[in-house]
Amino acid sequence: MINQLADKWSIAAKRKYPDELPSQQIIRYTIKFIISNTIPIFIVLIASMLLGITKEAILALIGFSSVRVFSGGFHFKSAEMCIVFSSLVIILIALCGNYLETYSFTMYLVSIILVMLYAPSKIEQQTRVKPENFKWFKIISLILVTLIYMINIPVLNLAALVQSLLLIRLRGGEKL
Repeated sequence: MINQLADKWSIAAKRKYPDELPSQQIIRYTIKFIISNTIPIFIVLIASMLLGITKEAILALIGFSSVRVFSGGFHFKSAEMCIVFSSLVIILIALCGNYLETYSFTMYLVSIILVMLYAPSKIEQQTRVKPENFKWFKIISLILVTLIYMINIPVLNLAALVQSLLLIRLRGGEKL
């Protein structure tokens, strides 16, 4: 659905502004990126308002996405699956995070170990950064996870942990 919408909009935009815009593929990618990243945010914000956990949801979004940008992680084959999964995960983090305050150090320890072992994970197709510079992504990810722990907000710690778990590479192929 998102691919079809991005195709339709990019073709229309390129047809209307053929000289002003870049290639149709670049427009399509940009539209798909915008849709795929804004829809989950809207879903999370609406659901969090209904559940009365808006502050926690915003913290979960910030913690999860800030670590994910540099550490990478599992990707679904379809944008729609990604939207559903990430929206549900962020809402669950927002709902559960404050109940796990006593496990903050454990969450930090597991997150740091996973980031050290696996970050960056599956970012080759997601960035133009040369592989020899991926070590900086690992270092930034480690710093972010440590800063999140030092801030000591349980929702942020859980968000970093969940994102760190998504770094683990499944064996035998990923068909999701």
